[in-house]
Amino acid sequence: RPRPRGRLADAREDDTMGVADWGIGHVVSGVTATGEKFAGEVFTFDEGTGLAVLRAKGDIVNTHDVRILRAEGVSDLKSTPPSDPPKMEKLPVVDEARCQKREEAAVKAATISAANIGVDVTAEAQDIFDALARTLPCRWEGRSIVVLDEVKISPPYAECVGVATGDPRAVERVQKVLAMEKSKLVKAKK
Repeated sequence: RPRPRGRLADAREDDTMGVADWGIGHVVSGVTATGEKFAGEVFTFDEGTGLAVLRAKGDIVNTHDVRILRAEGVSDLKSTPPSDPPKMEKLPVVDEARCQKREEAAVKAATISAANIGVDVTAEAQDIFDALARTLPCRWEGRSIVVLDEVKISPPYAECVGVATGDPRAVERVQKVLAMEKSKLVKAKK
């Protein structure tokens, strides 16, 4: 087996922190290299890479949060071996339908988020879109912003134009919101 390198290998030799501290079933806690505190049970440890997989009780019943840590970057490690030898548990069953739903939801959210980013528009145009989208449903149509599917704002994004079948009151409303948001953006730049 490959031997760990760096601080982990040195720690093994002086027996202050080493591979034995990351035994399966050990309850460990400490601080990561970024200063984040962690705690959990060692699910597995790879000596070659020095990576530990920890699991901790999840917020939902019968679930676990899983975390992968680089042992070399850990400080203030506290490790408590299990009172009984660890049982080699089967890996949990993966609910494929649930995974599929989560993937679909993530793709849908990413698609919606991407649709809110204008293509070939100025930073000012994107700022205007973002400001309007906080209070009104908006979408990009080329370089124009379409609000409420009734009002179109084209470059230079100063004037609203209603669509043929739209409500003229919507144009007035969006024009007021546009003017207010543009003045806020001007003040923010000062």
